[in-house]
Amino acid sequence: MKIIAYTEPTENGLLIHYPTKEIRSEILHLYQTSKEKYNGYFKIDIEKPYPARTTGEGSQNNKFYALVTELCKVTGNDIEDVKDALKEKAIKRGYPYRVNKLTGRIRPASTTEVNTLEMSYLIEEAIQECAELGIPAE
Repeated sequence: MKIIAYTEPTENGLLIHYPTKEIRSEILHLYQTSKEKYNGYFKIDIEKPYPARTTGEGSQNNKFYALVTELCKVTGNDIEDVKDALKEKAIKRGYPYRVNKLTGRIRPASTTEVNTLEMSYLIEEAIQECAELGIPAE
C-alpha cells in the first residue's frame, strides 16, 4: 500500500494524518495481520513526495511517447511492446513495479501512476535505447 500523508512531530514520535477512512481501515488491517504474524512489526518507508509526471505540450509524457514512436518506426515493433520493454529495463534505474502474487512475475507501473522522478528513469532508458540504435533522441 502506498499513501501520501501529512506528518508532524510529537513528544512521543511522529503523528501521521492519512487522507481517508478507507486508508484507515487498510492500515488497521495491515496492523492486525502484522500483529498476528510479526508481533506487530511492519515496514514503513518514508520519502518526500514528487509531483505526478508532467503531461501536455513539452511534457515528460510527450517526450517519452516521441521516443517510443521513433523506436517503433526503427524496430517495427508495436507501441505497447516497446513501452513494456522500456518499463522492464527501467526497473534497474528505480522505475516502480509490483510483483504478481499469483505468478511471481514483475509488472512495471503504468505511466499514469508515476511521479516526475520515476518518469525520468523511463525517459533515460528510452534515450539509451535510441542511442544504441542510432536514433537521435534529444
